[in-house]
Amino acid sequence: MANIVTEHIILLVPVFFVMMIFALIANSVVANYAIQQKAIIINGAENQFTTTISQLYFTLNQQEIPNCVVTKTMPLPEQIEGQNYIINGTMTGNVLKLTFKFPGIPLSDNAEVTLGPDAQWVSSSIHSSTNTNSVLRVEKYYNATVGRDLVKFSFG
Repeated sequence: MANIVTEHIILLVPVFFVMMIFALIANSVVANYAIQQKAIIINGAENQFTTTISQLYFTLNQQEIPNCVVTKTMPLPEQIEGQNYIINGTMTGNVLKLTFKFPGIPLSDNAEVTLGPDAQWVSSSIHSSTNTNSVLRVEKYYNATVGRDLVKFSFG
């Protein structure tokens, strides 16, 4: 009878380690799944932003369109999987770069839109916790310095 008890005690250690390894693997799989879900949602928002910006630029850049201001409310969620996020825009040359970031999480993604030489970007951000800036503002105006119409983009 002593051999059976000893065998059970000896087998208990490997079973405990197997359970711990299983729990760690399951935890990492779930965490990876959550990050992938956030990335999919961000990708959808990026596609919507880039398509909208492109369409607005190429529509307003036509000579037949008079100078005007257009606002487009972007249907953004306040949080993605319980996390706030920030969208920053920067323009280099003709390329507008949108950066999606989650504060406190090493997850970020970039989307780029190539626009023409008449595009401008006003430095601005969207903070999802306020969600009042989820408006894309586009202004077509005549710039006397360069002698032509320009299309200016900003959030808010």
